[in-house]
Amino acid sequence: MEIEIQLTNSPIPSQVPPPMAEHGAWVEFRGVVRGTENGAGIAALEYEAYAPMAEKEIRRLLSEISTAQPCIAARVIHRLGVIPVGETAIYVGVAGKHRAEAFALVTEFMDRLKQDVPIWKRRAIPLTACADPTPANASIVTHTQPATVDETIALIHECCTAIEPEGVPLTEARGRTLREPVVAPEDQPPFDRSSVDGFAVRLDDPSKSFRIVDRIRAGDWKPRKLQAGEAVQIATGGALPSDGLQVVMKEDVRVTGDTLHIEERDRERNIRFRGEDACAGSELVGVGTKLSSGALALLASIGHTQPLVTRRPRVLHVATGNEIVSPEQTPQIGQIRDSNTSLVRAFMQSRGITPRQIRVGEDRAAIDSALRAPHSAFDLLLISGGASVGEHDFTRALLADLGYTLRISRTTTRPGKPLIFATRGNAVAFGLPGNPLAHFVCLNLYVSAALLGLSGGLEQSGFMTGELADDFASEANARETLWPARLNFIAGTAQLTLLPWRSSGDLTSLATANALVRIRSGCGKLTRGTRLDFVSTEP
Repeated sequence: MEIEIQLTNSPIPSQVPPPMAEHGAWVEFRGVVRGTENGAGIAALEYEAYAPMAEKEIRRLLSEISTAQPCIAARVIHRLGVIPVGETAIYVGVAGKHRAEAFALVTEFMDRLKQDVPIWKRRAIPLTACADPTPANASIVTHTQPATVDETIALIHECCTAIEPEGVPLTEARGRTLREPVVAPEDQPPFDRSSVDGFAVRLDDPSKSFRIVDRIRAGDWKPRKLQAGEAVQIATGGALPSDGLQVVMKEDVRVTGDTLHIEERDRERNIRFRGEDACAGSELVGVGTKLSSGALALLASIGHTQPLVTRRPRVLHVATGNEIVSPEQTPQIGQIRDSNTSLVRAFMQSRGITPRQIRVGEDRAAIDSALRAPHSAFDLLLISGGASVGEHDFTRALLADLGYTLRISRTTTRPGKPLIFATRGNAVAFGLPGNPLAHFVCLNLYVSAALLGLSGGLEQSGFMTGELADDFASEANARETLWPARLNFIAGTAQLTLLPWRSSGDLTSLATANALVRIRSGCGKLTRGTRLDFVSTEP
C-alpha cells in the first residue's frame, strides 16, 4: 500500500492527483470549513497538531483499517493553522479494488481520525475576531471607540494564537505549556509495594509469631510464596514478593533474632497496589497545562523526559523618546532615566522570557529601520512611548506600514488610556504609553493576556476578588482606574491595601505593589471589607 501524508499551513489545492497512475476505484473526501460552529457564525477554524505523532498515527490507522478493507493507496493532506470559511481543512483520497471498498475505507478513516490522531481543533474564530492574516499596510481599527478593560482582554484572547510547540528536556520545561497529552506508559505504581517499613505476612495467617525468611529493600525484586508462619522484612517502597499479603508496621512488632512477634495488628494492609494511582494508557497531564515543579516530577517518574511544550515567544521591545537616557547616565535638564526597559525586562524574565531590547529616539526613520530587519522574527513587539496622539507619536502609522492591523487604539481606563493593540498574522504588537505606571498596568493586564494566548494555556487571564484592608477615600474619577495595591492573604482571604500615586508617571507605589485593583468609574469612597476585583502582578 502506498501512503502519502502531508501536514501543511498552505491552502490545499482544488485538484489533487492520485498518488499512483494505476488503481482500482479512487474516492476523495474534502472537509470544508463551514460558516457556523455550534449555531454561531464564524470566520475561520484553527487547527494544530503534533506533526511527527500525527503522521505516525495516520499511517498506523490506514494500515489497521486496510486489513478489513484492502487499500491500494492513500493520500491525506491536513491543513493546520487558521483556515477561513469555505476552504478545505482536510483532503483524503483512497484507492480500493472496488468502489464500495474505497467508500468504506474513507468512512472508517474519518470516523476514527478525531479519536486516534493528535490533530486538534483549537478554536472557532468568530466573525468579529481578528485571526485572519492581514495584508500589508492594513489599518483597520476593530474598536473605533475607546475599549473597556473587558473588551480589550476579550479581543486579545481572540487574536492571540498558540506558538508552535517544541520538545525540551525537563530542566527547561518549568512554566511552559504542555501541547500533547501525557499518558501513563504502565500502571502507576507498576507493582504492589509497601507503604511503610515493616513485615509482610500472609493476610490469612492469624499467627502471632513468625519466622523471618527474607529481607527486601526498596529496589529489590525477590518473588516468593510465603507459607503460614513466615514473614519478610520489607522497606517502604519495596516490591511485595507475592499476592495476598499484609504489611505490619515496624512500630507494632517485636523482633528477637529471626523471630517476629506481632504485638498489634489491624486490618490496614499498608500496600500501594499496582495501578491504584493510574492505569496504563490513562491521561496524567492534559494539553494546555502549565508545567509546575509537581507536574515535572510526575513526568520524570514515568520517564517522559522530553515533553512537547510551547516555544518561548520571541519578544522585541523598543523604548522610544528623545528624553530618555540610560539608567547609568546622569540626565541633563529635560531628560529622564529610562525605567521602562528595566520594567519590561523584569516582567518578561519573571515569565521565563528574555526579550531583545533596543532604545531609540523619536526619529521615525531610525525606528523604522530598526524594526524592519528583525521584526518578522518576533512573536510579540512592544513599543514604549509614541502611543498617544501628539505630533511625535507615530506608533500607529509605523505598525500600519509594517503590515499590522490596528485593533485597539485607546482604552477607557487610567492609567493606560493611549494603548495600541495590533496584529499581523499570528504576531501581535502593543504600543504602550510612555509613563511607567501606565506601563505597569498595561503589561500586567494586556501583555500578560497576550502571552497566555501565545502559550496555548488553558487558564484565562482575568480578575479575582478580595477585600479592602482599610478605608479608602479619593476623588471620584469618570474613568475606571486600575489602582496599584499590596496583596496579602490573611486566613485564606485576599486583603488589598491601596497604595498612593499621583500620576501615571509616579513610580513610588511600584516598590511594594503586587496587585492592581479595579476601581469603577465614579467611585470615590470605599469602606474596609468592600469586595473588589483585582489581578496579581506576580506570575
